[in-house]
Amino acid sequence: MKKTLFALAIGISSLSNAIAAPVQWAENGHWYEFVSEAVTWDTAFSAANSASYDGLQGYLATITSAEENLFVSSDIAGGSLAGLGGSDNGAANVNDWTWRNGPESGDAFTYTNWNGGEPNNCCGGEDYLHTNWGSVSYWNDHGGPGNPGQINGYVIEYSAMVPEPATYAMLLAGLVMLGINAKRRQAIFLTR
Repeated sequence: MKKTLFALAIGISSLSNAIAAPVQWAENGHWYEFVSEAVTWDTAFSAANSASYDGLQGYLATITSAEENLFVSSDIAGGSLAGLGGSDNGAANVNDWTWRNGPESGDAFTYTNWNGGEPNNCCGGEDYLHTNWGSVSYWNDHGGPGNPGQINGYVIEYSAMVPEPATYAMLLAGLVMLGINAKRRQAIFLTR
């Protein structure tokens, strides 16, 4: 009887892990996962960047549109406070926010959804981004020197970390030019 109960407990545990598997967003093909473990932003950053799913690299989620923000904040995080991949990196200017990881690493925010009065760099400095502050999908700055022990869950985004389409266009143009130059060299060699 004890063995049966143990096997049943293992089966239920496995089922709950399957239900918690990352979810794909059709708009960009990326996968997202909410980790409810309450940790500091630095711990979440390290854990997300060392995660992988189905061969895809993990990183704290980077939000680039209102649609993605709503999907991540509501559907993935379920309205819970959740760390995202943005930081002002302790900058004196609280509006100097960039993505710290993922394909947008180093890019300034092109989309924001700050809650009223945010970012405010409260309490001696808040350096990290989280969502669902005050209401679903609204952002807040938190953690850092002002709140070093502030803990939340976090959202991992998984993608292939591929360059932007413009990079592929430049690569293709370069390969075409190499091919043209190779044909010219061959033509010159054959005429000699």
